[in-house]
Amino acid sequence: MAYLTLFPVGSIMRANLFGYRDLHDPWLRRLREAPEESLFAAMPGLRKLTGKFAVTDFIKIRPVDLYVTSGYEQPGIVLVGDAFATSCPAAGTGVRKVLTDVERLCNVHIPRWLATRGMGTEKIAAFYDDPVKRACDAHSAAKAYHLRSFSIDTGLPWRARRAGKFVAHFGIGTLRQMGERLSARSPVRQRSSAASSPRP
Repeated sequence: MAYLTLFPVGSIMRANLFGYRDLHDPWLRRLREAPEESLFAAMPGLRKLTGKFAVTDFIKIRPVDLYVTSGYEQPGIVLVGDAFATSCPAAGTGVRKVLTDVERLCNVHIPRWLATRGMGTEKIAAFYDDPVKRACDAHSAAKAYHLRSFSIDTGLPWRARRAGKFVAHFGIGTLRQMGERLSARSPVRQRSSAASSPRP
């Protein structure tokens, strides 16, 4: 798995789970048939976070494929964002990709294109060859494959990275709890001190 997000929508809670499994993996069937048990088995710490819950709606499962369009250099047509090359939802680069494409189009390429007649493939190719766009696309693809390896690769370097991240997050959580306990105690001390001090 890559991540699980939980957020309230009105009186219910919505969950988005992103993972790396084949569509024929038996675990997906188990998730549909017994969602609570499947999630608690996969993430033992989830019960402490959420408490007991019940899945009341149909679980929607859909694949996400990474692809790059071919034959895209067509006169007068430009593909931006996922229409040109998809991004991984778990990596969170989709909005950046489409905004970068649109920014380059509006601020750089369209003004140049409209300065002369026609909209042939040589003009369209300039957009796809834009170094800023290409760097953004490359970053998006690299982050997608990095996250996949970080999430499920069994090699020692990736296992060490996961362990390091776990330790770091555990430390942050521990420090946050300590800070909350200290801040909860300090007003009590102030009130006790004020009550015991004599009036002038």
